[in-house]
Amino acid sequence: MHAEDLDRSYTALCKALERVGEGNAQLLLAMVSLALIARQGSAEEVLTIIQGAADNIGAGLVPN
Repeated sequence: MHAEDLDRSYTALCKALERVGEGNAQLLLAMVSLALIARQGSAEEVLTIIQGAADNIGAGLVPN
């Protein structure tokens, strides 16, 4: 994905999170995550992405 597409997608996700509100943010993220997981070629790809994201949070690379 090109940087412009990534930015557009991230912006749309942020706007959707704002639109549904804090109370429904986790549900929206879960629904989006499941839809994206379903488009992956294998569980291994998904597990690698999940582990990488968790590792980044654990290493303090993502602000709390």
